[in-house]
Amino acid sequence: MFIKNLVILAKSAKFNNFCVAGVDFDSGEWIRPISENPELEDAVPLDDLKYPDGAPIEFLDVVEIKFSDRAAKNPIQPENFFYNSKYFWQKVGKVTLRDVIDSRGFDLRDKIFYNNERSILGTDVIKFDERESLLLLPVENLFISVEESDHKKFFADFDYQGRKFTRFSVGDIEIRKKFADNDAGKYFLKENASVVFSLTNPYKKNAECYKMLAQIF
Repeated sequence: MFIKNLVILAKSAKFNNFCVAGVDFDSGEWIRPISENPELEDAVPLDDLKYPDGAPIEFLDVVEIKFSDRAAKNPIQPENFFYNSKYFWQKVGKVTLRDVIDSRGFDLRDKIFYNNERSILGTDVIKFDERESLLLLPVENLFISVEESDHKKFFADFDYQGRKFTRFSVGDIEIRKKFADNDAGKYFLKENASVVFSLTNPYKKNAECYKMLAQIF
């Protein structure tokens, strides 16, 4: 077992549970705590996102987490580590987003996860020697699109490094709630935003890994 203090930067929707991610308080490196329960497919259940007194774990909390020694060994998401569910997560501090950016900066890249598309084949990801599935990036001209089919879907259009990106999936729970009652359409959100991007595992039907706006600040 090993212990890390994590600044929580993302808590997005995943299979009626949560995908949680943050940066190591000391090193600034990304970590995605994942459940050892195979039925949850790496998601974190709500019961594990509470402190011993029942209070919810919130964004930008500094949280002490005890991790299992069992390696996740995920080639798409190397930041994944199994947490030990026998122990509560403990709050040890609170920071601001500015604190995080001043400490470690943005994860500036020429491309968002290897290419300029909204997804990438998992077989293409594993060809890269250095892999990553979490990024904190500054974006501009951020719009949210609401699409309706059998259920509402939420996508983002934005500018990054002078290039336009469209129809990136949105996993941010609060943004999804904000636009849940909106009709299908495209809505302006922010001129400038700091965004946590997450790369999904390959979907079974097409083997594509999708790029998601997991958290919008």
